Amino acid sequence: LDSISWTLFRPAEEQIRESRRGKMADDEDPVDPLPAIRAECLKSCPAPKAAYEACIKRIEAKGAGDCEAWYFDMLHCVDKCVAPKVFATLK
Repeated sequence: LDSISWTLFRPAEEQIRESRRGKMADDEDPVDPLPAIRAECLKSCPAPKAAYEACIKRIEAKGAGDCEAWYFDMLHCVDKCVAPKVFATLK
């Protein structure tokens, strides 16, 4: 779960540059700005992120359990930041 979940927040460098640039050439494929926006918004949620990371460390030490509740708490915080930014990019 950990490696899969963090891929949502680690966009490729070119996706970040493309979403900030905001313009594409005719021959380029459109780039989804959501991963870049999520990465930015994750920075505004330090408490839920720290709680999730602490849970992961506890689970690794114990060897059993999951951090689903903490993960969804973190996503809820990120989504509250992401929603207005994503809808602002829509035409």
